[in-house]
Amino acid sequence: MIRYLIKNNFKLMMRSATNILLFIVTPVVLVALLSSAFGDLLEKYERDDSIKAGYRIDAEDTDVRAQLLAEQVRTAADESDMILTEYPKCDIEEKIMEEDLAGFVVFGKDGTYSIYENGEQKYEAKALDYLISSVDKHIAQFMLDAYRSDMPSEASVAVKYPSYMEPIEASDYYGIVEVVYFGWCAVVCGAGIFTAEKKYHIGKKLRVSGLSELQLFFGKFIPMLLVVSISSLITAGITILLFGVHWGSPLISALIVVLSAAAATAFGLMFYNITENVVVTIIAVFALVWMAGFTGGSFETYMFSTQPQQLKDISPIYHINRALTELSCMGHSDYTRSAVIYCIIIMFVSACVSIMAGYIRGRKGK
Repeated sequence: MIRYLIKNNFKLMMRSATNILLFIVTPVVLVALLSSAFGDLLEKYERDDSIKAGYRIDAEDTDVRAQLLAEQVRTAADESDMILTEYPKCDIEEKIMEEDLAGFVVFGKDGTYSIYENGEQKYEAKALDYLISSVDKHIAQFMLDAYRSDMPSEASVAVKYPSYMEPIEASDYYGIVEVVYFGWCAVVCGAGIFTAEKKYHIGKKLRVSGLSELQLFFGKFIPMLLVVSISSLITAGITILLFGVHWGSPLISALIVVLSAAAATAFGLMFYNITENVVVTIIAVFALVWMAGFTGGSFETYMFSTQPQQLKDISPIYHINRALTELSCMGHSDYTRSAVIYCIIIMFVSACVSIMAGYIRGRKGK
């Protein structure tokens, strides 16, 4: 019976082929527009040798945390061709204007730091900010691991700095993140199923057929996931052919895209099973996806985003975008694991809520 249900729902989706076609074509158009509009910004970001910044250390020589942070930031700056010069005693604002610095960092006690940005070089200043925050995060994790371990205090441990961001072309960046963003609009592909279900009262008929809520859920989830995943991969293929988009680690990237589509599909079904209203479902899902995409770098690149890091970390799209773009430009990413975990949790929770909502509705209908 569930085979018939999957097959029938797949046919219903194919009747709304226009929605699926738009789902494939729209991100391609956006990739062309956004990569053209923001190409200069990312090209400017790639010119690391033009980034000059100053610093000074206000902490005591005995402040291990502050001295370690300053040392690792200097190392990271040297290896990324960023010119970081020490100015022990100076008026910061005057020095920024005088030396045409992108920014100035003051290392305070206990590893605290303050960054002064040059308003005329805001993108270079963001690169400096990102480098320092990345090093700081790495050192904090290193010290936590050292505290938890049985490592002797005199042991020598090498601290490798994390690269703040390898150069990435606008076509690569937007060719990746727009596929992810539209994948989260998966509910559009299921509109044909929802509309037919409401028009012909299919849901009520299926509930008296003896099928469980779990079977009813998978009867919609499987065909939607297939269509969304295949459509996303087709979109990725088109952007590769048209714009030369580079996907790093293709198998891992494809897995993340499919898991993202699975989470998005379950998320959309959850809202529909709760509301049983196509319009409300689409509005609610689109609103939440837009907010997650806005903070996650689907429009403004996450490297230059002014959103607080804590807000970005809440967005699953941010973790997916970080993982895929870093796989593209560096070949590896620390965000791969968190992206996969986010997708699995959202898929599982959404599926449970969806099945529970259907069960409650079925009990009320008895």
